[in-house]
Amino acid sequence: MRLKSRLTKLAILGIVVSVFAGVVLWRPRAGFTPRTSQVESTLLPASVAVAPGVYLLGKNSPAAVYLVETSQGLVLIDSGLEAKANLVRKQISDLNFDVNQLRAIFLTHVHADHSLGAEYLRSLTGATVYAGRGDEDPLRSGEPREAFFSIYSMPDHPTHPTTVDVKLTGDETIEFGETRIKVLATPGHTTGSICYLLERPGLSALFTGDVVQHLAMVRGGDLGTYSAYLPPLYRGDARASLTSLRRLRDLPQPDLILPGHPRMDPTPQNPHMPPEQWKELLNKGIADMKLLLSRYEADGADFLDGVPKELLPGLHYLGDCNHTPVYCLATSKNLILFDAPGGPGLLDFLAQRLSAIGYKDRKPTAVLLTSCADEATAGLAPLARQSGCQVVGTPESLEKARRSCPIGTHLVSLEEFDKSGLFPGRMIALGGFDGSAVAYQLNWQGKTILVSGRIPVKLIQATVDRLGPQLTGVGGNIEKYLNSLDRLAKVKPDLWLTAVPVHGQNANLYDDEWENVLKQNQEFTRRLRDSRPNRAGAPGRLKQ
Repeated sequence: MRLKSRLTKLAILGIVVSVFAGVVLWRPRAGFTPRTSQVESTLLPASVAVAPGVYLLGKNSPAAVYLVETSQGLVLIDSGLEAKANLVRKQISDLNFDVNQLRAIFLTHVHADHSLGAEYLRSLTGATVYAGRGDEDPLRSGEPREAFFSIYSMPDHPTHPTTVDVKLTGDETIEFGETRIKVLATPGHTTGSICYLLERPGLSALFTGDVVQHLAMVRGGDLGTYSAYLPPLYRGDARASLTSLRRLRDLPQPDLILPGHPRMDPTPQNPHMPPEQWKELLNKGIADMKLLLSRYEADGADFLDGVPKELLPGLHYLGDCNHTPVYCLATSKNLILFDAPGGPGLLDFLAQRLSAIGYKDRKPTAVLLTSCADEATAGLAPLARQSGCQVVGTPESLEKARRSCPIGTHLVSLEEFDKSGLFPGRMIALGGFDGSAVAYQLNWQGKTILVSGRIPVKLIQATVDRLGPQLTGVGGNIEKYLNSLDRLAKVKPDLWLTAVPVHGQNANLYDDEWENVLKQNQEFTRRLRDSRPNRAGAPGRLKQ
């Protein structure tokens, strides 16, 4: 017992000595001076000092990482995309610092290019990880992927949980000797976006993360407000972005503005921004968010993201059935459905969704097919059997319906339906990879609505990878597709209801968005046509 007691006392004494030694080792040193380094005047894609003791680890891509030297050790702002932070560690070493002296990692937000290296660096060095409360849940769980990658796929980068030692709510101050880091809650790009204001004698620096992505005002996306245009799934928020940008504008301007993506600038920018340039940058974002909010208030944030909603009185997006959107139009006498996707599950889907919007006792009286493809017709036969609805489409679509639907199903040609007066609009014949394709132009509630099926699509790599083989494969016809785009260019839709909503896009179209969609389709299709003799019909890659 006596031996055990002595060992216990020795252990306690050892702990006390260790703690004391740590306090002595890391207490602020009087007259601390950061290591002398050549200070660069621009944000180069290199490991460089942007101020004494403040370094840009600019070789990281796509997002920057910043390193701060203090008398109590090293501090990182963000941690890069690599799970083991190899490039971050190498750049720290290249600057003749020891990564084991890392004491804190401040995450500006959850996005993978800013956060994925934090967990490994924490386990390696014992550094404390700080992050905004609004991003804490996805960081801790490592999901969903949309929280980490937004609209970008990046399949080669798996997510993982990140330990958040300190969750930040805003207005905290964390001190490292002579260096103070003030926490500015700036949600909008993500729910938990944070800016960090570094203050030390003779220097102030604002680390903006993606609240300000880069500094040159020569292209779109200077500010990280793109996420405010996306569905809630992607965690952006227009109203929060507006408030955050106003907050930054009202602050005394720091000496340095250190953005999240300086490599996005066509030429490296000077972080010592003239006051008028800084104000102009923020004012542009503020004006954009005010305009977006006014549009949401007037037209609704009508995202085609799986969440049912009334787009206009009587015009409904019912959500997605088997990953395909379902739209319906309720007139005084008819309940018109556009396409019948989803297979047998369509019946239960419609029963639930129509009941939810007050149409429990109404059945579809007509189905307008945009195509005879399975994606548009998989649920047609059971629906026709249950509801007795008319089926409207091209000759090819009606022939397929005749073979699959019950005998006696009322099949109506587009011309007949056009003349019936039951539909407040007109049809537009399309082609390119589906000879039976058609779009419907509606004039409803003072708006022009286009229901277009799968022609055209917004171009991202996933839709390009599908469109290329469709146009160059059996039944594909590039010239017909280009002619279809020309026909659609004569329409000026206010709402675009597509069978392929990209990233849950908004149904409402603004400015030159529709023209840009058509132009991108035309440019891709022409490049595809021009490349075929040399590339044997290869589908091509999306031009960035």
